[in-house]
Amino acid sequence: MCKKLGVTALVIVAALFVLHKLDLLNYAKVGWHNMKDGVKKSIPPEVKIQRLRDEIVKLPAAERQTRSQIASEMVEVKKLREQITEAKANLDKREVALKDLKGELEKGTAFVTLDNQKIPREKVEASLARQWKSFKTAKEAVKSQEDLLKSREEALEVAKAKLDTMQDKRKEMEAKVEKMDLELRKLRLAQTRHDVAIDDSKLAEVTKLADEIDTQIKTQVTELNLQKGADTDEAVRQALDRQAQTNQAMKEMDEFFGSTKVSKKD
Repeated sequence: MCKKLGVTALVIVAALFVLHKLDLLNYAKVGWHNMKDGVKKSIPPEVKIQRLRDEIVKLPAAERQTRSQIASEMVEVKKLREQITEAKANLDKREVALKDLKGELEKGTAFVTLDNQKIPREKVEASLARQWKSFKTAKEAVKSQEDLLKSREEALEVAKAKLDTMQDKRKEMEAKVEKMDLELRKLRLAQTRHDVAIDDSKLAEVTKLADEIDTQIKTQVTELNLQKGADTDEAVRQALDRQAQTNQAMKEMDEFFGSTKVSKKD
């Protein structure tokens, strides 16, 4: 019982491990897919256009290979058609010969004269039966060849149509890549003009001018404040000088008049 429980537990653990691993693999696949998409989106369109040009350049080689295959198939189809024509002509001759031989047998004679030789009727009938069987086999073979010829002719027409489509698509892609390249050049030019007009030139010029005006105003304000301070200090100095002169005068007067009064009393 304990062994069974242990085996069951191991199976459950293994199953959980597998599911966990599969889940991690799924996340890894999603992450890889997202990373590839991010890399593709980060590739500049100029690089993609150049790659597209490189791939388009390879298309004429594929077209030449296709034309070579078509040309080879056309030769084979022509040979098959000629073989069928020749085989049908031979069948027509054999059919006439069989019909003539059967006509000789229908005369009911015991011997049949062929190439100035009298051949017993039984041998002629046996030979006619063998020839008829061979004739039917040859006729079926020609019918199979005709079916094969029809199939190869149809496939050949499909291949020709595909070649025409390949050539048309290549020319269409050549024109499309030129159009995309022109549109991209226009976009880059518009982006350049936009950057110079707004971000690099005008905005920098306006910012510089604003800084110059702000500096000039602050300088003049500072000069004015310094000038006011100097004027105030001078006025105080002059007032103190005047007060000192007044005090000196009053002292001198006190001394002068005070001494005079003392002399009169004496």
